[in-house]
Amino acid sequence: MLPSGDYKIQNFLHKDRFVHMEAEGAVVGFKDADDVELLVTDPVLGLGTLFDKLRHKYIVIDREGKVVGSAERQVLQFSTEGDGKYTIHEMNINEVWVLNEDRDLTPIVTAPAPPPSVKDHEKKYWLFVRVF
Repeated sequence: MLPSGDYKIQNFLHKDRFVHMEAEGAVVGFKDADDVELLVTDPVLGLGTLFDKLRHKYIVIDREGKVVGSAERQVLQFSTEGDGKYTIHEMNINEVWVLNEDRDLTPIVTAPAPPPSVKDHEKKYWLFVRVF
């Protein structure tokens, strides 16, 4: 599990897109990254919360499967298959963050984790770039 700290969260497939929260709260892929604070709550299970320091909101998954900003925190699970690549999802739920297009302002949504046989399956992976 990653240590608690500040990160820029980068999509693995679309390397020029980072997590960014718009003013109204939608979380999108964007060329400029927001600083996001990861607070680890259970390193063994890979659990933690994400807080967008630009918008002063937590990053959560809403009931419609959209990744959005919220005043209330939500514990997320960070699963890794190695190489520093993580999937982000609610605990023990196979609906992971995906970035479907390599365009600015593309919403980050959740979907069933695409298997390796799918051409663009790496859109489900996220890299955490430490900010010091």
